[in-house]
Amino acid sequence: MQYIVHENHLETKLSYGKLAISPDEEAGYRPFELFVSSLAGCSGSLLRTLLRKKRITYRTLTLDVSAVRNSAHANRIEQLTFNASIDGDLTEDQGRKVADLVVKNCGMIQSVVDAIDIRFTVVSRVGSR
Repeated sequence: MQYIVHENHLETKLSYGKLAISPDEEAGYRPFELFVSSLAGCSGSLLRTLLRKKRITYRTLTLDVSAVRNSAHANRIEQLTFNASIDGDLTEDQGRKVADLVVKNCGMIQSVVDAIDIRFTVVSRVGSR
């Protein structure tokens, strides 16, 4: 990948289209947003695949992510919490097992798991069996 550095942003052309990156949200996507989005994209896609393989049906799947940052150390990300919830029938035990599989098999999470405390949960919004 090649990036062109402009006055207030970086830009690259990827297979899906152009991507502008900037700490100024008026000029592009913030690096923090892209970082979290890459982890959410990888883990969310893997979660969807695992639910299908386990024949766990659902109507909707949402992934909420929160971060803890350390302003004393360059605003470093110290913890990311991923809370996945489905509108479907999922036991607490199934949710725990699927969450563990996501963390163990998501390449993006595995790339940072030694540097960032990653917490991942999967729950049913309609209650558990």
